[in-house]
Amino acid sequence: MMSSLLTPRFLVNAARLALLPCLGGLAAVILGFDASPASAAAATFLAAIVMLQAAPKVRAADMLGILALLVTMLEWVHAGMTGSIDAARWQAVIAVAGAMALLLKIQHLRSLAREDPYVPLRHLDRRSALLSRPRPRKDETPAPPARRAA
Repeated sequence: MMSSLLTPRFLVNAARLALLPCLGGLAAVILGFDASPASAAAATFLAAIVMLQAAPKVRAADMLGILALLVTMLEWVHAGMTGSIDAARWQAVIAVAGAMALLLKIQHLRSLAREDPYVPLRHLDRRSALLSRPRPRKDETPAPPARRAA
């Protein structure tokens, strides 16, 4: 049965296999086919989904920023090849990346609301390094902050 083989790790590996062909397809759509804004936005959406699934430990905002830079670079290469830039297409793909970032932030806030809905957002440790030390367990007391020398 196929459902027993579907694990999160399998999906990550499948996305990693599909990442280069997907990014190549995005480049072909923008550079080769002189695509409409809607088709370029759809290709960017697909590339963003595959990128986010392929790198689960990297922050989603960073991945979407890399994708926005890649699409901008492709638009500049296309402008160099044709002599004109398609501003509507570029705006459409940047809007897709921005909309995905907004949806991911909303999803993050929803998960925070499920954990503890009454903690102010300023007290939450939302930005931690990728390889930071783990959070203390609930039964442990955290270490006191280091004192500054006067």
